[in-house]
Amino acid sequence: MMRRSQLIRRLLATTLPAALVVGSATSTAVADPMLARNMSSFGMPGGIDTPTAETLPDGTLGGTLSYSDFARRANVTFQAMPGLTTVLRYSRIEGIPDGDDDYISDRSFDLQYQIVDEQGWRPAVAVGLRDFLGTGVYSGEYIVATKNITPTIRASAGLGWGTLAGKNRVIDTQDTGGKPNVDDWFSGGAKPFGSISWQVNDKLSLVAEYSNDNYLASYSDGRTYRQGDTEPDSNINLAAYYRLGRAYEVGVYTIGGETFGAQFSVALNPREAPYPSGLEKAPAPVRPRPSPAADPEGWSGSWSQDPTAQPAIQKALGDALADEGQILESMALSSRRAEVRIRNQRYVNQSEAIGRTARLMTRALPPSVETFVITSTADGIPTSSVTLSRSDVERLENTEAGRIAAASTISDPELRPVGLVRSEDIYPRFRWAIKPYLDLGVFSAADGLTHEVGAEARATYEISPGLELTGALRQRVFGDVFQRGPGIPGQNREYYTPEEYLADPSLETTPEGVPRVRSDTRMYTGNHDPVIPELTLAWYTKPTENVYTRVTAGLLERAYGGVSAEVLWKPAASPFGFGAEINRVRKRDFDQLFSFRDYEVTMGHVSAYYEFAQGFTAQVDVGKYLAGDKGATVSLTREFANGWQIGAYATKTDLSDEEFGEGSFDKGISLSIPLAWATGQPSRERVQTTLRSLSRDGGAQLNVNGRLYDRVRDSQSVKLYQGWGRFWR
Repeated sequence: MMRRSQLIRRLLATTLPAALVVGSATSTAVADPMLARNMSSFGMPGGIDTPTAETLPDGTLGGTLSYSDFARRANVTFQAMPGLTTVLRYSRIEGIPDGDDDYISDRSFDLQYQIVDEQGWRPAVAVGLRDFLGTGVYSGEYIVATKNITPTIRASAGLGWGTLAGKNRVIDTQDTGGKPNVDDWFSGGAKPFGSISWQVNDKLSLVAEYSNDNYLASYSDGRTYRQGDTEPDSNINLAAYYRLGRAYEVGVYTIGGETFGAQFSVALNPREAPYPSGLEKAPAPVRPRPSPAADPEGWSGSWSQDPTAQPAIQKALGDALADEGQILESMALSSRRAEVRIRNQRYVNQSEAIGRTARLMTRALPPSVETFVITSTADGIPTSSVTLSRSDVERLENTEAGRIAAASTISDPELRPVGLVRSEDIYPRFRWAIKPYLDLGVFSAADGLTHEVGAEARATYEISPGLELTGALRQRVFGDVFQRGPGIPGQNREYYTPEEYLADPSLETTPEGVPRVRSDTRMYTGNHDPVIPELTLAWYTKPTENVYTRVTAGLLERAYGGVSAEVLWKPAASPFGFGAEINRVRKRDFDQLFSFRDYEVTMGHVSAYYEFAQGFTAQVDVGKYLAGDKGATVSLTREFANGWQIGAYATKTDLSDEEFGEGSFDKGISLSIPLAWATGQPSRERVQTTLRSLSRDGGAQLNVNGRLYDRVRDSQSVKLYQGWGRFWR
């Protein structure tokens, strides 16, 4: 039996996560990595139950649904870095009783890092952790190597610990889960596993594997359960996978020759949009200036003395920009320099809006104007200025976007530039829309996948620059989400009725004394009458060149109303940002109209932001949360040039594990996909969701719209230059 000392296990526990991050951030890829042929039933690149050392294309977001008599597994997979694969899993595991049910619902998280890729005689090698944050039903670690034997045959072999060695870890019945089970890592003896895959053709692949998993679950009170109805008769598993198009795959498999299963997988790569070039209309071409001899008056600048010149030019440019989905909010014009302040309403990448604006400026401005300053705004507040030479715009139109980027400068806008004239009929401005909504609930232990469908009317009235009134009205049409009180302590999947919860104010605090700030969220669902999810008055200002402020008052979200105030320091050319937010809020009544409940709290945080290369943004929030607990949230988000955003966060506060409940601390994954990626049509609309392992009261934040950082950074240096490839689009 292979053994590891306590010191070595702790060393592996502390150095492995660091190696994953540091190695991914510093390594330079010299070739495409060995890409997975199919996904395992655990959501990782692999065979059937065993992993391989393959990876997915960088940035891939995938999902796998796997069903057998042993379990139903729903996996969300993200290739976070070229070598780092992550999986968030929700499983219904058969055969393990939980109260009156003969199954348990389990959430788990996996990490795999490809240490080296295949090169010559050397195989690809990866190390991984399975179920290292859950209760430990699937807990195991492994080192695996994968090698192409022929162009169509690929073999993998590895050493596994825990379930991968057929030695299931003992689950502590008193453990609330959610923390790394560090002491178990790479302990208990290892056993070999392996797989062979045969790529029959472009669509069909066949897999055979040797697995040690005995599908048992053992608990610290001495109970041991067999998952599913039968014990695997052998260690050999077989599967066939069939690819449908570029993104989908179906498969059938057998575990030990007795148990059969089916699987469906989808993998979306943000770099492979359905419409890679987009369906937006082509921009107007740059118009070269006439020679000085052909237009001596235009070149002399004498036109600037005519008081009718700027209004006429501003009107013509404003109309042209409106056709491009931009609003020309204001303009300052002289004989040699022009500054335009624009609001981008159409394009995901601000660089595309700036590039199209520069083209139109060459067509609208007299030839003496050599310097273009294009200032982006958010909520009427200027956020950054890009300065370009008109000569460079004319000279570099048909070259790569990097050359115009090198010829431009980005800076903080002037607060009160001389000669700035606001365009007519910009304020006040009223916008409204009616559209359907879909609310999905995923990874719910009690309910599985839930949905609610209805219609939402949303309107915004912009009173003046930075001052806007926003409201929304929702009407549910159908769904399987209904009003329900929180769970009854000690009774599995039993809940207070809405009437019981409303009749007993003491239930609004957990037995551990924590206010129910989120664990009664289902009381806000299932309303058949119209509800008001948001009704706010927001005021945005910019007191200095680098400082932004926001004050929002009203019904801030469906569960809380009050006042939210924020300040942000964010220079346009800096990757750093610092902010602070304070909120005084009161809990709304469950009908989501204008009445309130008794609970109120003052909460807030200070924040630090840093934008790394390759689209990564780190954020740290330290402060007080909705339940009055104090702690910190760390989040890391990756954004791709086409607007995809995928992130992960973790929050730890001064609540004990028992006070927090199952999961021990708050954690989850956020996902935001621009609608333009799927439709090809230019739009700033997004589909967003947050996947949480559990919804608890500890570490709960206020969900107020319009926070400053996301609005300001869209047009600032790191994010702006990340999408600069679309400047000439």
